[in-house]
Amino acid sequence: MKIRKIVIKNFRGVKALDWNVPTADIFCLIGKGDSSKSTILEAIRYTFHPQWNLALSDSDFYQCKIADPIVIEITIGHLAADFCALNKYGLHLRGWDAAAQKLHDEPDDHFESVLTARLTVEKDLEPKWTVVCDRNPDGVPFKQVDRNKVGVGLIGVFSERELSWANGTALAKLTAAQSLSELLANASRTARSSLDVDRAVTLTNFDTAATKSQEIAKLLGVPVLDGYKAHLDLASINLKIGGLSLHDGEIPLRQLGLGSRRMLQCGIQKAGLEEGHITLFDELEFGLEPHRITRLIKHIREDKRGQYFLTTHSPMVLRELTVQDLHVVHSKGGVVTIISAAKKGLEEHEIQGKIRSNAEAFLSKKVIVCEGATEVGFLRGFDDHQVENARDPFSYHGVALLDARGAGNLKGIAKAFQSLCYDVSVLADGDAEKLFSPADAANLAAIGVPTYLWSDQLSLEERAFQDLPWVYVLASLRLAQNELSYPVYDQVRTQYQEALPEDLGAWPDSLKLRAAIGAAAKNKNAGWFKDTTRGDLWFKTVSPAFKDPVFGKTNLALELGKLWEWAERV
Repeated sequence: MKIRKIVIKNFRGVKALDWNVPTADIFCLIGKGDSSKSTILEAIRYTFHPQWNLALSDSDFYQCKIADPIVIEITIGHLAADFCALNKYGLHLRGWDAAAQKLHDEPDDHFESVLTARLTVEKDLEPKWTVVCDRNPDGVPFKQVDRNKVGVGLIGVFSERELSWANGTALAKLTAAQSLSELLANASRTARSSLDVDRAVTLTNFDTAATKSQEIAKLLGVPVLDGYKAHLDLASINLKIGGLSLHDGEIPLRQLGLGSRRMLQCGIQKAGLEEGHITLFDELEFGLEPHRITRLIKHIREDKRGQYFLTTHSPMVLRELTVQDLHVVHSKGGVVTIISAAKKGLEEHEIQGKIRSNAEAFLSKKVIVCEGATEVGFLRGFDDHQVENARDPFSYHGVALLDARGAGNLKGIAKAFQSLCYDVSVLADGDAEKLFSPADAANLAAIGVPTYLWSDQLSLEERAFQDLPWVYVLASLRLAQNELSYPVYDQVRTQYQEALPEDLGAWPDSLKLRAAIGAAAKNKNAGWFKDTTRGDLWFKTVSPAFKDPVFGKTNLALELGKLWEWAERV
């Protein structure tokens, strides 16, 4: 079975969400922290919780407002045949128009037959599961055994239980029918020492599942020391709850590393359900090295029976996925929206390439698109300076700095991020009008993307050397010469075309010399500060100038101040 639509009201950080899920098998939810990505996974898990005893508290309500009930409605298609029977849920079937991404209350031959499962929680904290439609809004009970058949499994940080034969685990579903309770009751009477004696009789099906799990483990690169088998876990005092667990020889697999446990659980979830599954993978990269992330995503992509909902904060994961897999989650005042990175109208922006080269920016809330690496480094230094002066850093405001790698790329990148509902601004030089003109800046401003350009058609280096107090111009020259090893005298002399003392400290302050220094600094063949590290180091060298009230009125200081105000804006 597969999810077609998700509606969430008043659950944790989500006041309202209405998401028509595209026809696909992989959905990676990305965006800034606290945008409710993990909450969406939990909402799915709760709706198809395979047991009756779902523990809830007041904190599960949006802003703890228990007067407003939690309502989660998830519409599923690709239904199992028995779900469509009239004596089951057949009278509540609805129609899903995949092309129009629209739910119709009446089923139709032209639409996919779907069911809407609803979880409601009132202030008494008692969960109520029903299958509903507009024709019967009160619905009929959604039975525990049927919720289990949907095959929803969450692979989170804590996964030890999933490597045991506890009720509802993927491993239990992988096992052929056999009375677990009876087996554990007998095992508790005969004790651990007698379990191996009866293995051929009592553990046949469990060892078969263990052998299959071992094959999955090897396929996914999880180490196998001896051989997987079912065995009593000595750490489990109560044998009725997960006492029978997977072992590698005598060692419980719960002692594997977190990444190995999660990869193995994912493989078991895939193998254990003949009717398919819906796997929820929170923070997919957690505990995994890059090469195992690559292997796990390949495993997911090859699974044609499952539907996967992932969350991530890893640029590595984004680069391994395609633009069709990515869905950007935004939350404003509890109202959550989800936008596909492959939605119509974005083709011209070449989102896939931007994800590969600027993955970190897609995990933020706000993006400052910088013309080049010098601007990125300079802003990093500016960020540190502001923190030293008791201001909150860019990271606090969810701001990412993005290197556009040239003025010609600024407009396309800014529009792409803006179309995905990111807050975007641009920091650009004013010396490349053919690539990015004042008209381009005005066009971006018209669609809500403020642009900060240095005045007088100058680059950052030229603007800085025009505006900085002379003592910090000299400090910049010494940085370029003494620490970065550039032939500063020769390069400036070439631009200045007049005699200069060889001692930099004896250079006279003049507009002409400042212009020559700026031209030498930005020269493509020299590029004193043309990478992130050197741009950052340059700002740190000149940062004391920002305490000078006269310098505070210059174009360089004013534009940086306006950019900071934008970053701080809620």
